[in-house]
Amino acid sequence: MKFPHSLTSLAIFTAFFCAPLHAEQTYAILTWKQTQAQEAWKGVIEALAKKHKATVIVCDQNLSEALPALQKNHPRDVAVVGTCEQVDGKFINQFHQLMRRIDADPYTDARWGVITGRTADDAMKIVNEVKPLEIRRTVSGTRIATRMCEEAECFDELVPRGHSIKKGNELEKELALDDADSIAELATAFADPSTQLIITSGHATTRDWQPGFRYKNGSFHSRDGVIYGRDLQRKEHPVRNDTPKVYLPCGNCLMGLVDGTDAMALAWMQSVGVRQMAGYVEPTWYGYMGWGLMDYFVEQPGRYTFAEAFIANQLALVHRLETTADLSAMDRKGLVFDRDMVAFYGDPAWSAKMAARPLPFSQKITQTAESIVIEITPLEGEKSYEPIDTNGSQRGGRPFVAFLPQRIDTTKWENATHKDAVLGDDFVLIPRPTPGTKAQPICVEWRRK
Repeated sequence: MKFPHSLTSLAIFTAFFCAPLHAEQTYAILTWKQTQAQEAWKGVIEALAKKHKATVIVCDQNLSEALPALQKNHPRDVAVVGTCEQVDGKFINQFHQLMRRIDADPYTDARWGVITGRTADDAMKIVNEVKPLEIRRTVSGTRIATRMCEEAECFDELVPRGHSIKKGNELEKELALDDADSIAELATAFADPSTQLIITSGHATTRDWQPGFRYKNGSFHSRDGVIYGRDLQRKEHPVRNDTPKVYLPCGNCLMGLVDGTDAMALAWMQSVGVRQMAGYVEPTWYGYMGWGLMDYFVEQPGRYTFAEAFIANQLALVHRLETTADLSAMDRKGLVFDRDMVAFYGDPAWSAKMAARPLPFSQKITQTAESIVIEITPLEGEKSYEPIDTNGSQRGGRPFVAFLPQRIDTTKWENATHKDAVLGDDFVLIPRPTPGTKAQPICVEWRRK
């Protein structure tokens, strides 16, 4: 049964465990009456509420009914618990907009994630994930900056048989595949219990992924909750492994769209162990939100959780829209499109980070009762702020973003050192210097008025 998202009705608010939203690091759960009425899904909601001492807001038809409560209490984390029939593309579009309406500024106002699955048991696996994930092994279907990974295996989407391995502090080594059909090798790499991050690009729909973008290759599909590869000889290679993973289909169309129980997104969760993922719910053509996650998450290893990287990229996108006076018509159209078209699945408070690696710049934020200071120091000479990798679309140039330890009232603070810096109620954003500019230390301070 598919539930409407836009009917007008009174909201019904139910709080479990008597957990008011009044302290820092608060967590709110949004769901529907119809979801809570199903015993298995009620168990998911209650387990998540217990895990985070969260408040549950139960809505009748439309989650926008929760807006007054969100505005009053302004939680840092917001999770939606819903069946796969409730969290389609239209819902994702509308929820992005809701998450920018909690306060008056144009930015996303909370870390958020959608917890769903083919079954309530799949959703419960996401909820039950407690131990932080430190990502040491990455498998990618496109070229990435492997020096930012502890271990990486890359399959080239543009060049037949292109394949590389990188381990520890060793340099990346090219190890060409025997055949252009890489399906069996990809399936084996995905199913490796040590794989913790999967990255994909290339042509895709809600039912398949084609890893060969410029050459003939096999493909991956979903069936009955299982991801499987089908090589050019029509042989199938199921992928089954339940070790916790993050999935980033940065360049794929539609991989984030849940349009039924056979959606690829749901199969990644059920058969491959994906606990967090971010993907487009419509065909991607611009790429800012998808590829930008590479800039924040993969290329600044250890600095952001995956959920923080998603929000940092959202902040960067909105900042570009709001502040770029000479933005072209195409760029404006692309940014507006990307702003609401990428879903984030998983518990937003779960910590999944890349294993720490040497960074091109350090970033330190200090918050006291009277001052907020962010210090950025180049660590790789003049080009410390230059893009690390440009494979993909809309790469590089992302502003520096740091999250405040405690939420503030921005009207009580002033900046006397950097006119273009942005102070949000729980973040700071500093535009990156113009490409080609010699990297210099940056220090921005806000003082209480």
